[in-house]
Amino acid sequence: MDQIAKQHLNHFIGTWDTEGIILETNNAPAVKIKGTDTYCWILDNSFILHQANVMIGTSNSLTHEIIGYDVVRQHYSMQYYNNQGQSGFMNAILDNHLWTFTGTNLKFNGGFSKENNEFSGIWKQLTDHNSWNDFIHIKLTKR
Repeated sequence: MDQIAKQHLNHFIGTWDTEGIILETNNAPAVKIKGTDTYCWILDNSFILHQANVMIGTSNSLTHEIIGYDVVRQHYSMQYYNNQGQSGFMNAILDNHLWTFTGTNLKFNGGFSKENNEFSGIWKQLTDHNSWNDFIHIKLTKR
C-alpha cells in the first residue's frame, strides 16, 4: 500500500463512539443512531477491517467492511456486508482533508477534526429524480 494512503487511513484506527440521526422525511420521522465503530489493520497492515455495531432506532445494525487502497486508480475501496444480508461497494477519495465515499445510491462528505479525535459528516441518498438529498448526519468520537 502507498505510504501516504496508509497514513491517511491510520487516522481511522481505533474504537469510536458513534451518534447520528437519519433525517425526517415526508414519509418517516427522524431516527437516532447510536453505537460503536472499530477500525483495525489486518493482513499485515494491507487493509482495514471496519466493524460497526449501532442501534438505528430500535434495530441493531451490524456491518463489516474491508477498506483498502487501489494504487492504480488512486482511490480507496470499501466493500461492506451487513446483518440484513446486504453488501455493497464504494469508492473513497481524500481531497484537501475532505473524505468523499461514493456508492450506487449513497454518498458521504466529511472529515476529521484537527485533533483527529472526531470524524463527522453527512450521508446523502440518491433520489428517483437523480438528485442527492441529505440523509444522515453522523459523528464518531474516538475513545
